[in-house]
This record gives sequence, structure tokens and C-alpha cells, in this order.
Amino acid sequence: FNFSDYLFFIVFFAMIVDISAYFVGKLIGGIKLATNISPKKTVSGSIGGIIIPLIICIIIFGKNSSNYFNIIFMSVILSIIAQIGDLIESSFKRYCHVKDSSNIIPGHGGILDRIDSILSLTIFISILKLFGYNFFFIV
Repeated sequence: FNFSDYLFFIVFFAMIVDISAYFVGKLIGGIKLATNISPKKTVSGSIGGIIIPLIICIIIFGKNSSNYFNIIFMSVILSIIAQIGDLIESSFKRYCHVKDSSNIIPGHGGILDRIDSILSLTIFISILKLFGYNFFFIV
């Protein structure tokens, strides 16, 4: 078990999900995902936050594995977990009636917006590791 490989994967994956969801949502727009929690998030952005990381995972990890189903399945699940973490953090901010969790990164929702997906992925992947799931494509 190499913690640094997992941490790098989690940070990289969370960034790809967030960035692709943002740009696809901005480019396509459309139906809002959860207006009460995060009014700018769209369904198209959410789908983009699943498809683009999936393609990137297949490109990066597909050459080392013949089990594409596992890469596809885990990529989709991890994308959804990352987006759920983002929505949970946004709902906490709405509940506390704050727009930004800090002003360290002005205009970006604060530091929690940078780590919400990372935190949810870390928890989820740690639980899977505790149950013996083999993330063969990460390491």
C-alpha cells in the first residue's frame, strides 16, 4: 500500500472532476442540478464531470490493465462521490448562510471548495481499502 500514489490519484481525480464539470456546465448550461444547494451547477456539468474523468482514466490506466470494466465502473462511482462531496459542502455553506467558507482564495468559495471532493474521495477509497478492494489500476 503506497499512500502517496493514492493521495496523488485522489487529488488529481478530484481536480479533473471539478474542472470538467465546471467547463462543461459553463459551455452547455441547461437544467440546474440542485438549485437550493448550489444554484450554478447543471446536469450537463455533472455528466461532463463523469465522462471526461472516465476518458482520462481509460487513457491513463487502460494501458496497464485489460479489465476496462473495473476502470469504467470505478471512474463513474468516484466521479459521483466527488460531486456528492461538493454538494454536501455547498449544503453546509447554505445551512450556515455563508457564500465562501474562507477568503484565502477569493471568488472560489473558500478553502473547503478546494478540498470537498478530495475529502469525500479519501473517505470512500479508505473504506474500500479497509474492505480489501484492489485498486490495481492506481498502483
